[in-house]
Amino acid sequence: MKNIKFLMLFLSILVSVFVSCSSGDETTIETQKSSALRIYLNEFKGANNISGRSTSTDSNFCYEFVYPLTLAYNNGTVVNVANEAELIAILESETSELFINGIAFPFNLIAPGSTTPITISNESEFWSVVNACGMDTYDDYIASGSCYSFVYPFSLLMSNNQTVTLNNDQDLLNLVAQQGNSDNYVVNLVYPFSVNSNNTITQIDNEYEFAQLNNDCDDNNCNCTTEVNPVCVNVGGVIISFTNACVAECAGYTSADFVTCN
Repeated sequence: MKNIKFLMLFLSILVSVFVSCSSGDETTIETQKSSALRIYLNEFKGANNISGRSTSTDSNFCYEFVYPLTLAYNNGTVVNVANEAELIAILESETSELFINGIAFPFNLIAPGSTTPITISNESEFWSVVNACGMDTYDDYIASGSCYSFVYPFSLLMSNNQTVTLNNDQDLLNLVAQQGNSDNYVVNLVYPFSVNSNNTITQIDNEYEFAQLNNDCDDNNCNCTTEVNPVCVNVGGVIISFTNACVAECAGYTSADFVTCN
């Protein structure tokens, strides 16, 4: 009887040790949703001529990831990336339903030709790199939007954690004017929202779709100035205003479509 009790006690201890060791071997790496990451990856796609992003001749891509790093898809799936080839393969297979939108902090970046990496510990530091490198950001997308116009109202998320709602072109122009004299910048939009492009209203459901929309604008080779001289068109009874005639024409309209702006 004593032998049976001893055996049961031994098995109980053995199971406890096994469970303890198993739990200790599991490492959970937490990732954080990052809007700066989506801007960075779009620039990375341009620098590497990845499908869905035209290579920009004036790209200011100035830092590279130090591998390995941990990324996350929009559905919560986490993926460990061992090298640049793996990252390129991941980005080439992205879709509007499944795309990268999160990263594990901290991670390291290194400038080309440098041997000293810098550590990025949080989202604010990541945005500092994006802005310092002159990458196309949401501020640029909103200010230039050369092949589409926004359907009002739509809302923006700012770096000061506030949400700003724009109800008309004047609100948009005021925001663009303020951004030049402020450290407060747009870090994302509130999804979904809609845009008008080529007389078609399209709903944008996430940051990946918005990046693709702007990439397509690059493909159109439509370069407009930031001159503010509004023109308007009537789309299904709704008056849509554009910053200037060039922007309207890039959206698919002609001077024959222009109507009096209110």
